[in-house]
Amino acid sequence: MIHSATDGTVEQTQPLDFKQRRWPFWLVCLTGFGVLALISAQLPFPGLPLSALWLPSGLALALLLRYGPQMWPLVLAGSVVAVLIHDGFWQHGFGSERYILGLTRVLTTVGEAMLVTLALQHMPVRRPLMSHFSSYLWLVGVCTPAAFAGALLTTGVLFAVSDTEIAISSLILSRFLASFLGMLLVVPLLFTDTSTPTLYYLWRRPVEWVFWLIGLILLTSLAHQQQIQIIYLVSLLMIWAATRFSLAGSMVAIALGGVAATAETLAWYSGAADKFGLTELLMLEALIAVMVGSSIYVRVLLEDRRRVEANLENMIEERTRELQIKNFELRDEIFVREQAEKSFRRSNKHYQALVETASNPIIVIDEHNRVRQWNGAAESLFGYSRDEAIDKDLLEAYIPEGRRDEMAWKITKVRSSGLLNESIEAEARSYDGSPHIMLWNINRLQEADEDVRSQVILIGQDITEIRETQNRLHFLAHYDALTGTANRRLFEDRCRQVLETSYRYGHQSALITLDVDHFKRINDTFGHDAGDELLCELARRLRDSVRGEDTISRMGGDEFAILLNRVNGLEGCEKVARAILDNITQPIKLPSGELVITSSLGITLAPDDGQDYEQLLKNADMAMYRAKNAGRNTIQFFSKDMNEEMRRQLMVEAELGQAIEAGDLHLYYQPVLDTSTGQITALEALLRWHHPEKGVLRPHSFLDVAEQTGQLLELGEWVCYNACLQAKAIRAMNGTPIPVSINLSSRQYHHPQLCATLERIIRETRIEPNMLCIEVDEKTLSERLSEAPQTLRNLQQIGVQVILDRFGSGLSSVRLLRDLPFDQVKIDGSLLQDVPQDAAATTVVRTLLNLAMEMRFSISISGVETDEQLVLLRKQGCRLMQGHLFSQAIPNDQLGELFEQIRLGKNLADGRQLALLNANS
Repeated sequence: MIHSATDGTVEQTQPLDFKQRRWPFWLVCLTGFGVLALISAQLPFPGLPLSALWLPSGLALALLLRYGPQMWPLVLAGSVVAVLIHDGFWQHGFGSERYILGLTRVLTTVGEAMLVTLALQHMPVRRPLMSHFSSYLWLVGVCTPAAFAGALLTTGVLFAVSDTEIAISSLILSRFLASFLGMLLVVPLLFTDTSTPTLYYLWRRPVEWVFWLIGLILLTSLAHQQQIQIIYLVSLLMIWAATRFSLAGSMVAIALGGVAATAETLAWYSGAADKFGLTELLMLEALIAVMVGSSIYVRVLLEDRRRVEANLENMIEERTRELQIKNFELRDEIFVREQAEKSFRRSNKHYQALVETASNPIIVIDEHNRVRQWNGAAESLFGYSRDEAIDKDLLEAYIPEGRRDEMAWKITKVRSSGLLNESIEAEARSYDGSPHIMLWNINRLQEADEDVRSQVILIGQDITEIRETQNRLHFLAHYDALTGTANRRLFEDRCRQVLETSYRYGHQSALITLDVDHFKRINDTFGHDAGDELLCELARRLRDSVRGEDTISRMGGDEFAILLNRVNGLEGCEKVARAILDNITQPIKLPSGELVITSSLGITLAPDDGQDYEQLLKNADMAMYRAKNAGRNTIQFFSKDMNEEMRRQLMVEAELGQAIEAGDLHLYYQPVLDTSTGQITALEALLRWHHPEKGVLRPHSFLDVAEQTGQLLELGEWVCYNACLQAKAIRAMNGTPIPVSINLSSRQYHHPQLCATLERIIRETRIEPNMLCIEVDEKTLSERLSEAPQTLRNLQQIGVQVILDRFGSGLSSVRLLRDLPFDQVKIDGSLLQDVPQDAAATTVVRTLLNLAMEMRFSISISGVETDEQLVLLRKQGCRLMQGHLFSQAIPNDQLGELFEQIRLGKNLADGRQLALLNANS
């Protein structure tokens, strides 16, 4: 819809809504084009294959004005339909002349509508068109040149394709009037107000409508009887409709009158063509256009006047409403003043009721601090009635002696200074002697009476429970809830204070860390409740072992820390530590029996070993772990070599992180040979670090640090990813796929995301899962034997091969073979060191080989370094071997040379290493 702007400027034409975009709307519009074309076809212009009145041009313009230029496809389609129906192409065919004329009328219909629409969009036209006379005048003014331009185009084409004898001026005027009248009759009809149904407007005056229609029929009948002068009286009917009917009704009536007048004019001319020329016909058509235009203008003027009158009435109503509102406001102000006086009289009663019903104690005292008012809440809290409390000194009767001076000072400051209120937290005693922590709000009473000017009102709030909760929260924020010892935050604060004092005055202090040996085993055996009781007992024994000025903290789990303030060197520390160990090792009584625990202690001195808390705690932890490694239940002092070890670990950690980013990590491969054929059946991936200063480093020099710092998982994923990538390259170099095996550490194997990580790497590298072999150490499986079957089955479901590595190195080898699913067993190479010289070692190896063969496992053995070992293993039926006898670890960039020499006939199985391998390790 097109809406009017309040400031009189042009509004943008709104796009068609969703419902109007659907095909029913198009069907209705195309039908409208067809109907108007049929009406126009009934009004042919004499001597031309054209109509004297082209109504589809009006519908085309109305659609573009209402819905915007984006409706041009519908207008174009409607124009084509209108021309086809008008000319009856289905009856007369598509001759070239008819085709060109039809195309010209389609173009002029669309072009005229587009010209008018675009022109009105750039002009100050007020909307809607039929509500403002200026908008109507703009419409008429723009339609005139557009229709004239279309008439010129049609005339030019008509003269080009036909031999018409009509004068060019008459032809131009006829085409102009046909389009102009079509726009003038249809556009106003479709731009009337649609907020109320049109039929409602049409039939508001049914009797008048009947007489009007009778008049129209009578005049057209008279004109049909060759009394063409009667046609001028149609203008009276149009004026009648414009002044009496609604906007919609008048537009319908004017359109009916215009069409009827045009039809009768053409009918008259057809019977009087021999007497009159085209000039008289065109003059009559022009007269009809003037009659229609002037009638519509009169109706628009009336509509504009109605709108102005309505606005004026609205303005008068608004002013009247404002005066009424002012009158109401004045009466309301008078009423408010009356109510304020009543409210003021009621305020004293309300004040008394408020004081008496308040849930907080409210007390009024005079200049001598004697009680003058005592409400019910004060009676309930303190246990004294109003009569008992009146005239008593508030401070002496209810405030403890230690808080009286501060309370008196606050009251005096409010009474004597300019302060209106103060607050104080003080303890108060009730009748039975129980203490209450009160938050008093002290206010000076503002009264005009000089006699009561110095009175003070105290409003109290019992915050005893709040303070208890806050104290509890403070305890939880600084102390361990289970043992009552200091938590990390409080312990760190105490340590910083003691270190500052030690540094300033030059005395020593010590930091001790300890934990319970095998505490997890105790928890699993006796339960977590017993574990908690054990920790509480341990905290009590630690308190008994140190002084009151020392601080004990539970750092987490079963780990405790002790801060010794002012100690006498190593001897004093050791004496305290021995006492702590003696107390800890005393039997502890539990519901299930007695328990003896042990502990490992690490001690560091300040400021000798460090001057900040973080360094000392790290030193004590290092000493404690050294004590654990030394056999547990021992004491270990921090030494400089521990610090050097820590620095080495930190350096390795930093350099290892840089090596991962810089690409200094490389994979070497050691072949696993089938000694019966000399073929390489697998390659074991071995990690090497090309250190810029230390050369090639083996994993034992940095993997322990990686495990402690959390870099091991990242390293393991890097090895797996690169091994899978290089497995594809190995397949290309060898011509056939060779599985690549990698070793998993205990932490990697037990990680919950192991299978998901392997699946992701296999998916990203796009290798077959059976190209990857996972070697799991026997010791790693033994740590969590109950979880091992499911983990191995999950790995096999992925499709990777699982190898039991270092078979025979532990005590659970046979059980592992029996209970767990493996694809291959690799015998530990350390068992071959004394073979075949040592008969016992040889027997062990034979037994393991026979055992694995009996259980039908694929067997390989590592660490083969001598020809004698090779001969022995071949005799025992072992074909898959790995060791320096055949090949050392080979860098991945030299694998291509290895496979090239093998293709040239070199055989690794004869125990001679290839020349390219001698320099690699």
